[in-house]
Amino acid sequence: MRPELFAASFALVLAACATPAGEDDHAGATAPDIDLVLDQLTGGFDNSAQYQAAPDALKRPPAPGHPYDWLDLQSADFFTVEAPQIGEHVVYLEWRSGDAGGEISRQRIWSFLADESGRATGMDFFTFRTPELFAGRGDEAGAFTALTSDDLIGYPEGCTLQARRPAGPGWVFEVNAEDCRITARSGRVMGIQARIDLITGPGERLITYAEAGVLEDGAYAFKVPGGPAYRFAPR
Repeated sequence: MRPELFAASFALVLAACATPAGEDDHAGATAPDIDLVLDQLTGGFDNSAQYQAAPDALKRPPAPGHPYDWLDLQSADFFTVEAPQIGEHVVYLEWRSGDAGGEISRQRIWSFLADESGRATGMDFFTFRTPELFAGRGDEAGAFTALTSDDLIGYPEGCTLQARRPAGPGWVFEVNAEDCRITARSGRVMGIQARIDLITGPGERLITYAEAGVLEDGAYAFKVPGGPAYRFAPR
């Protein structure tokens, strides 16, 4: 079962995880320049190095009863697109299971927010009502220009991922389960914790990504991936 299908009933959203929030903040650091964020993010990536190095016990798809100890191979493409009715800085992401020719496992819209100086302040995320209409069109000119909020499923107030600068190289976009609360299709109330790290440095360009739904009793409704955060490097 693909992560997309496993978590769909829980209104799966994006995320990423690395160091717990607050432990790596760099006091006084400048917020990331939005153009640099988009430049670092756009392109084709996969987690093949992470997957090859992972223990064999983790290399399996998620399954009911075993949601927290798995890691699959994903190929991820991120496209900067023109979607003026959604925002000024919009990314369409399309993931595929296995290699770049695999079955689509995830499609999302990320709309980055910036202040008047061009510094990134956060990011809103959306799923598609009819994702098949946009499959394979990330680099097609004009494919997203007519996209409106009616075509997307958004998330409540409090679910914007906030931008911050960690002590190390790169930037973090993150939301915690206390701030982002949703009611899933199952009717259960849960918080969404999500984190994306854009890690840059000499000879290094990585995206880490993880997400989870946390129920009111603290248990996970879902966790993606089930092991450590995805670590995407350029293909």
